[in-house]
Amino acid sequence: MRIVYIIVKLITLPGAVTHAFFEHMCCRASKILVDDARVIQATEMLSHVDHELIRRRGASFDICFIPFFLNLVLGFLTLSHGAVTVYYFARYNDIFAWVCLYLGISLCTNLFPQLEDVMMLKENFFVNGKGKISRVLVAPCYGIFLCGAYLEKFGLTLITSIAFSFAVPYIYGWFAPSLYNLFI
Repeated sequence: MRIVYIIVKLITLPGAVTHAFFEHMCCRASKILVDDARVIQATEMLSHVDHELIRRRGASFDICFIPFFLNLVLGFLTLSHGAVTVYYFARYNDIFAWVCLYLGISLCTNLFPQLEDVMMLKENFFVNGKGKISRVLVAPCYGIFLCGAYLEKFGLTLITSIAFSFAVPYIYGWFAPSLYNLFI
């Protein structure tokens, strides 16, 4: 499965690099020492930076959530244009739409944190944490991160991102009745 993981990460390299960049910036902002900042390497650290263990609750949440959220927003915005143009309007000769579709799928494939970071989030909030309100607020994020980290570990996030790209025009169809005027 490690080979499948590396192949998926290399296919979606723009999303992997942006996720690692956001993760590195979160480590710098939280004053967490980054041990190895090499992004492109043929290990499980592809698209992640190697950092020291996180002992603070807020920092562990930030390192899991902020790169996830930024990649999600960027991925959804770029994927929206490509998916609507290619899948909904059937403009197959629009090169910019295909590039947006690839970049959006690439960003959405590399959303989730590394499994070790998710386990540190669990330890900091649920094992060593004291606040019940923070546990309730972090629990849904923890569940999403844990499922996503396992999907990413086996390279299945590429399949989910492609399936999501097919669903995007229909999601817009529910919320925007004049979809044609938005993208033309």
